[in-house]
Amino acid sequence: MKSSKRELVIFCKEELSRRESEIIDQLAALKADVMSETKSSAGDKHETSRAMINLEQEKLGRQYQEVISLKEQFDKINFCNGHNTIQKGSLVITDKGIFLLSIALGKITVEDNDFILISNTSPIGNLLIGKQLGDVIHLNSNTFVIIGLQ
Repeated sequence: MKSSKRELVIFCKEELSRRESEIIDQLAALKADVMSETKSSAGDKHETSRAMINLEQEKLGRQYQEVISLKEQFDKINFCNGHNTIQKGSLVITDKGIFLLSIALGKITVEDNDFILISNTSPIGNLLIGKQLGDVIHLNSNTFVIIGLQ
């Protein structure tokens, strides 16, 4: 594993900020579309177009709130090393993959290393909490051996 836990945390913060910026840009583009729709033709076509833009704005608004919430949750996590047991903020290396117990962000690739960001309330996260190096967990028909902990 080439990437450090610190690099992964920095990458995740940057990814969340990138997602936030992307949504802000999309909302700005929709606002511009609304302004141009106001200046264009009236009638049913105008109303349909405006309704679709409003739906898209609502969807992006929900996505924006979700990203802000994820950023806040991520910022509150203590990622300091030195834990003997797995807890929120732990980087867990298993024989089946590397997990960062933080927020549910899914698979992230940093410098050709794949990491899976999971929350402690996910099925596997819930099983990992409190475990130590060398412990084994079972999820469905899979067995995970904890071979590293940061």
